[in-house]
Amino acid sequence: MTKTIQILWKLFLLSFPFSIHFVLYEKASYRFGNFSPWVTGFLYLPEILLALVCVLWFIQKTKNKEPITLKTSGAGLTLLFLFLLNAGIVTYFYGDIVLYLFFLIRVLEAGIIYLLIRQKIIPHEAFISWLLYGAVLQIMIAYIQTRLNHSVGLTLMGEPVIGPDIANVAKTDLADGSKIIRPYGTFLHPNLLGAYLLTIFFISLPHLKKAALPVWIILLCVGIYLTGSQAAQLTLLLTAGILLMLSFMRKALQKKYFCWGFLGIIAFANLWIYENSAQLAWNYNSIAERLMQNVISMNMFLGQWWGVGVANFTLVMEQFSHIKLLPWEFQPVHNTYFLILNETGIQGLLLLVAIIGYKLHDYWQADLQYLLKDKARILPLFALIIIASFDHLLWTSWLGPILIGMVVAETTRPR
Repeated sequence: MTKTIQILWKLFLLSFPFSIHFVLYEKASYRFGNFSPWVTGFLYLPEILLALVCVLWFIQKTKNKEPITLKTSGAGLTLLFLFLLNAGIVTYFYGDIVLYLFFLIRVLEAGIIYLLIRQKIIPHEAFISWLLYGAVLQIMIAYIQTRLNHSVGLTLMGEPVIGPDIANVAKTDLADGSKIIRPYGTFLHPNLLGAYLLTIFFISLPHLKKAALPVWIILLCVGIYLTGSQAAQLTLLLTAGILLMLSFMRKALQKKYFCWGFLGIIAFANLWIYENSAQLAWNYNSIAERLMQNVISMNMFLGQWWGVGVANFTLVMEQFSHIKLLPWEFQPVHNTYFLILNETGIQGLLLLVAIIGYKLHDYWQADLQYLLKDKARILPLFALIIIASFDHLLWTSWLGPILIGMVVAETTRPR
């Protein structure tokens, strides 16, 4: 059975970007005139594969009478429980409890991924290798999509139908009036592909051999560039800057204070933008739309600071908008922290900040060797913290909890 479990786990690591999904719940999906994925309950095919791996692994452990041992922080679990409990209570009174249950399933899946990685279902080197294999596959598909300027036809892998003349497809307008699509891979949006490649980049960085290091760095950077995700590109530069700064520090205490300081800068930047979005002007349409979403988010917070319920932002955002919203403008605010503030309340955001702070504190408690490997192990966590300031995907997509589970497992894995 061990071999079967390992094969299925490797298949999951390769295929979890495949967006093959089924609609299970759609009570309010067509309220805006167009289909809205933000208020729809989906089942993704890789979820079934993950559940199968977990069940077989648990059966094997039970059959062999092997204890499941895993050192976990009681304080961290308590904070997570309080965060989920608060989100459930707020959603019960103000939102859709069924959508909260879908969210809870995603959190459980993140926990399963964390557990399977920490239990070393396969050697860690093999885990990294299969993540890289999946990334290469996505980069290849993305490159072909850019060359063809439409989808490849891999619908069985969940590739969406994309093209320059298809509505709601992310594309770039050229000066001559033509349009070039941004590649999706097998994801539902290029930004998801960018976040995926970014996370794989920093998870694998400490484990790449010297000869392969420049090759993988170039390949993954090219993939991130192809996606056209400015959030992923900016996060890549900022996180690389963190690594560079840590390289000049020789004492663990210096590194710890630097990371806390950088976290404070991120918090201050988010707060400043949140307070000043109504006064900021930008000619770039996508940025102007995000500033408008920030204003709606601020109005929503001032009107209901205790939260509107998980996945309920788009259902109530028109109540807090000073202008009439078009159907495609019903989107979550493109900032994970602002969205969590609105959906779980100020108490939910404070619990999230406490969780992040605790994870950083716990990381720096351990003894560190002053090698690239040790310095780089904190980078995936910072990459997620940064990119959360530019998009909502860590909260609204099924991919987000998977990446979080992998990153937390990597940063807490025994050295």
